[in-house]
Amino acid sequence: MIAGRYQLKEVLGSGGFGRVWRARDEVLGVDVAIKEVWLPELLSDTEAAERRVRAEREAHNAAKLRDHPNIVAVHDLVFEDGIPWTVMRLVAGIPLDERLKTGPLSPGQSARVARALLSALDAVHAADMVHRDVKPANVLLATDGQILLTDFGIAAHEADTRMTATGMVIGSADYMAPERIDGTHDGPAGDLFSLGATLYEAVTGTSPFHRETRTATLNAICLHTPTPPAPPSPLAELITTLLNKNPEQRPTPAEALRMLDNSRPARTKPITAPTSHTRQEPQRGHEPGRVDAKSRTPKGDNRRKPEKSKEPRVIVGGLLFLLLGAALAIMLISTVDNPVNHHAAFGLVLGLSAMCAGGVAVGFGVIVLGMGATHPKAVWGSALLIGVAGTVALTANLWSQTR
Repeated sequence: MIAGRYQLKEVLGSGGFGRVWRARDEVLGVDVAIKEVWLPELLSDTEAAERRVRAEREAHNAAKLRDHPNIVAVHDLVFEDGIPWTVMRLVAGIPLDERLKTGPLSPGQSARVARALLSALDAVHAADMVHRDVKPANVLLATDGQILLTDFGIAAHEADTRMTATGMVIGSADYMAPERIDGTHDGPAGDLFSLGATLYEAVTGTSPFHRETRTATLNAICLHTPTPPAPPSPLAELITTLLNKNPEQRPTPAEALRMLDNSRPARTKPITAPTSHTRQEPQRGHEPGRVDAKSRTPKGDNRRKPEKSKEPRVIVGGLLFLLLGAALAIMLISTVDNPVNHHAAFGLVLGLSAMCAGGVAVGFGVIVLGMGATHPKAVWGSALLIGVAGTVALTANLWSQTR
């Protein structure tokens, strides 16, 4: 029992400086999360005092922002045998770093995480505070869809952002801003850089600067420019801007939110909110370099259907040529009296028959050879030329025989 009120139940997680318990508030009858700060016996008095101060600062800073929907609320700060315990809202869910072990987030989930964290940082900075430790492990994905920023243990007021008394930089190496590494500045822009590294990992599944050693990681942050995320990600431009080495070139949270709004992709269906138990698969139409069978079929059909619809017209056209030729031949033959003119009329019949053959050729080319689907004009033109040429040649030849 802590402070005669909080009954410890089970350990939810632990880190280098303490652990978080599930506890029962016996006064209110509700479950809470309570953070225990470790103060080992071998710890020097200075270091122990610094950890106590850090715990008090976290409680005070987070309590000022307890009403924000994207920040974990702190309810109380108590001491038991000189050890500080921070009482917080119990969030049912998992940290973002645990979720990323199963793979990167979808574009929609990444955008939701970005929006929630930008909103949280906007409130933090508006309160003249700097978080100083934005990273996936400090982002909670609640089962009800909420996304919350937590762990204000090394947060500080902007006027008091300096290195520790021992000269060690504060923060997690993989997500630390370059100006915090070299000690030139430790303002709100550093949180935006850390957010950029966090979002990069959420989108790609890999840390942009992580190396085998801490020194190599810090060098990569200062000297290396990571490859931007693939274009299908709506966060590509925003992440690149957040990871600018120059803190003055990074946007404020409000400016970043406007960038996110402008880069939002058009969608026909809303994206399901992410939870700690389910992983939303990306919509196939938005997967990089992938087009499913359904999206390919309409394109092919659109190219073929107009040509297929001409086949009946081709056959009907050929039959019309035949009927027209026969009608003209009968009419001409019936109007002449001598055999010579019959020869001329017969020549005309043969010529029109050749023209009819051209029409039939059109149908043959479309139906049997499939030429109409790819070269419809060529088929029609060839058939027409054959028919006209045959008509002119045969008619002229037989007509000359009658003279």
